[in-house]
Amino acid sequence: MRKLALLVFIFLIQSCSTENWDTLRPKTENALNNKDYSEALEHLEKAVFIEPENAEIHYYLGQTYRLMLFADGSIINNVNMPSASKSSEHFKKAIDISPKYTGKKFVVDPYSKIQSIWGSVAMTYLYNNNPDSAKWAFGHGKKEGGFYPAIMEYNKNIMASCEKNAILFTNGDNDTYPMWFLQFIEKYRTDISVINLSLLNVPWYIRQLKNSYPFGENNLFVTITDMDIDTIRPLRWEEQMIGVPVKHDPLNKEEKIEWLVKPTIDEKAIRVQDLMLIEIIKSNEWNRPVYFSTTVYGGNRIGLDKYLSLEGLVYKLNSYLTKVSAEKLYRNLIDVYRYEGVYDKHIEYIEEIQNLYQNYRHSFLMLASLHGKAGPKEKVTEVLNLMDKYLPESLLPFTNDELKEETERLHNQTLE
Repeated sequence: MRKLALLVFIFLIQSCSTENWDTLRPKTENALNNKDYSEALEHLEKAVFIEPENAEIHYYLGQTYRLMLFADGSIINNVNMPSASKSSEHFKKAIDISPKYTGKKFVVDPYSKIQSIWGSVAMTYLYNNNPDSAKWAFGHGKKEGGFYPAIMEYNKNIMASCEKNAILFTNGDNDTYPMWFLQFIEKYRTDISVINLSLLNVPWYIRQLKNSYPFGENNLFVTITDMDIDTIRPLRWEEQMIGVPVKHDPLNKEEKIEWLVKPTIDEKAIRVQDLMLIEIIKSNEWNRPVYFSTTVYGGNRIGLDKYLSLEGLVYKLNSYLTKVSAEKLYRNLIDVYRYEGVYDKHIEYIEEIQNLYQNYRHSFLMLASLHGKAGPKEKVTEVLNLMDKYLPESLLPFTNDELKEETERLHNQTLE
């Protein structure tokens, strides 16, 4: 038996001597592309044996276990704990080796991956009516490296932008799981229904929003039945106008809003999330204020932009054709939002949070531009000075050349 073990060890040493991460990475990626996760793990286990302190290998291991855990949102309500733990363990190892992780990423950084893993575990526990374990999962995710101060403050500011009992549409890991943490653990803004558009493609999530929103007080009102929810699928679609009635609004003489919805799948079909977004807006009948996080990219807003007003980190859906409100921008940016997050060390480490924080600058520059068109240069100077005070470039570098150029243009305008 000892002889066999020795032979296996010698074989591993010999095979490893001819391979390294550079040769094993393409094999791993090919296996991942083919969804052959067992083969990917074989390559990765060999790679980590050769280079145990390579952060990128641990990131790939975390991603492979994560893909085995859930390739999409359809099973986030039924997460496998062993795979979750292994995935998180490797993402945390990548962080321990390289806090400012610079290796290849699958969409987002290891900190965000940890958030999504333990947020999904918490969702599984809540789906199975186990709130104590959900609380543990959120806490463990924070301990492992997710839910760090800068991302939590950013999400808190998004929620603070919203009126009471709002419906808030979000986009991905960094603008959803932290909000659920805030609602469930800190009991912050439990009046808001936070709706992740990506998850809005799967029936279990739609049913949960309708019947038992787990993070707050308000279930979502929709007219679609549970039976129809179970059978909803993408729909063949030609671009068409969608209308929603509007009553008792002096700013809307036509008593409706109307917008063009184009296909979102290969120019021939529409996603479930788009169908549900239309359904939610129609069923709401303007009873609850509706917002989109600014992280929701244009295509996911399905043509509603002419009715959306920028109010900081959110767009508000209005019942009339709208423009940006300088008053609401100023209120949120100056009176409501907090900016302690720029002093969080994660700002230096994580590209994603640096990019998110540029949304503050975008809103400050929009406000400054509005004041510039209105007249007094003093107002422009005041806004730019406040932006520099709250978001100093020494702590938060510009990651967007257009924002930097616009900042310089407005500064120069005040000197003319």
